[in-house]
Amino acid sequence: MLKVYKNSYPVLKAGGGNQLNINEFVLDSGKCGPDIYIQAGLHGGETAQWCLADLVPFLRKNLCCGRVRIVPYANPLAWLQRCYFSTNGKFSLVDGKDFNRCFPGNADGDINGRIAAAILNIADRADVVLDLHTSKNSQPFVIYTKEEYEHLVKAAGMKYNQFSHDVDIPALQGTFNAELDRRKIANLTIECGSHNQYDAEKISQVVRVIKNILAYNKIIGADLMPANEILKFEQRKKIYASADGLAKFEKQPGEIVLKEEIIAKIHAAADIGQEEAVSAPESGVILTELQGHIVWEGDVLAEIIPQSNLKKL
Repeated sequence: MLKVYKNSYPVLKAGGGNQLNINEFVLDSGKCGPDIYIQAGLHGGETAQWCLADLVPFLRKNLCCGRVRIVPYANPLAWLQRCYFSTNGKFSLVDGKDFNRCFPGNADGDINGRIAAAILNIADRADVVLDLHTSKNSQPFVIYTKEEYEHLVKAAGMKYNQFSHDVDIPALQGTFNAELDRRKIANLTIECGSHNQYDAEKISQVVRVIKNILAYNKIIGADLMPANEILKFEQRKKIYASADGLAKFEKQPGEIVLKEEIIAKIHAAADIGQEEAVSAPESGVILTELQGHIVWEGDVLAEIIPQSNLKKL
């Protein structure tokens, strides 16, 4: 018989003695099977929780063995960093560090280390971990960090999948997935779409991917939903703003662009009548774009996957 319950884990006291907790929601079939851990909210303001809201009712009806543990808001401190109706939770306002560069953390260490250690302590019992994020104005995509996870990537069925071997990249050795790799826990990071956005199509796409992973692990009574095309890439090419002002995008994430095709136009602040076109440096697929329209010279306007870097998986 399905059991649904909540665990609350104390992390630290902050802001005049207020207790910060991480809340975990468990759906347990009561039958032997894999333990799947799904997490969102490591970075405050990344609204991947929409996907979890759609997933849970499905799990209540279809979980047939094993258990699924869900933490919707993994980093409570990041979600308190709110200013002018915007939650700015990618970097700690205490010391400026990216919250996803502090793993494995230390339960007796600094604030970021305590949060990271608490998250890892919850995730450490899992057979498979899914870490949900959002990314600027973005097309959904999967990030995987070991080639041996490609069977999971294929089962997931997301069209675009980035391979990034974090353990070998000095700047990424403190990420959540790099630490899971060191502990030999299979994991995928899913970029669910854009920051602070409700997009039913993107949510549906990500929920389908999560269901596929659960079906592949044989813990739900559902068949895999195959994808038409599964592609991998390792590079993203950044496109920078050539002036400061307001950017108007001519192309959207997911669109294919040709070399020198116009992606955006910048209405420059230095001259109210000046407009600068920003073109694609090479052919490819737009993966992400700047969130919003205000730009400074040198800001990353967009990232494209070079066509030459896309391969079938």
